[in-house]
Amino acid sequence: PTRRSSDLWRDLPPEYGGWSNTHRRFIRWRDKGIWEGLLEVLIDAPDYEWLMIDASHCKVHPHAAGARGGNQEMRRKKGLNTKLHLAVDAFGLPVRVIITHGTAADCTQASRLIEGIDADQLIADKGYDTDAIIEQAAAQGMNAVIPPKKNRVNQRPYDEDLYKLRHLIENAFLHLKRWRGIATRYAKNSTSFLAAVHIRCLALWLNIS
Repeated sequence: PTRRSSDLWRDLPPEYGGWSNTHRRFIRWRDKGIWEGLLEVLIDAPDYEWLMIDASHCKVHPHAAGARGGNQEMRRKKGLNTKLHLAVDAFGLPVRVIITHGTAADCTQASRLIEGIDADQLIADKGYDTDAIIEQAAAQGMNAVIPPKKNRVNQRPYDEDLYKLRHLIENAFLHLKRWRGIATRYAKNSTSFLAAVHIRCLALWLNIS
C-alpha cells in the first residue's frame, strides 16, 4: 500500500474506495497497532520445533528520505538501507519482525526476536554466535544451532544437518520481498514501512489458513 509517495495512493483500484480515505485508514490502523495485532491473532499454533532468525537489507528509495525530524531507521551502507530482522517457525512463516537502520548488527536484535518464544531449536548463522544469545536460548529451553565464530577459543559443536534447514528463513525473505514496497523501502516513516511488512506477513499466513 505504500510503494513510493502519496501520489501512488491515487492508483488504487476503484473498489477500494476513495484513495484518501484508504490512506487515512491505513495510517489510523498503523498508529493503533491494528496491523500488528491482526498478525498476532493470525499466528495460530506456530510450529516451534525450530525457530530461525536472520536479517536482510532493504534498499531505501530516495523518496523515502527527508522525513520530518530526520531520516527514520535508515543509514548509509553503500546507499541508504533499512534492515529487516525476522523470526520464522519450522514452516518458514514469520512470527516476529523488527526493523532497524541498515548498519545495525544482526545480533543486536536477537534477544527481542526470541524473547518469550518456547521452541526446541534456535537456528541462526554465525553472526548470532554471542555468549548472551546462547545463554538466553538455553534459559528459554532452546538448543542453539549456531556455527561458532573462528575466533572462539572453544569451538562449540552444532548440528550441521539441522543447520541446513536455515534456507527456510531465506525463503521467507524472498516471499516478503516479492512486494515491491518491501524489497525497496519507499515509506518515509519507519512505522509505515513496518506496517507494510506486517500486512505482507498477514498475506503469507492467510495463504495457508
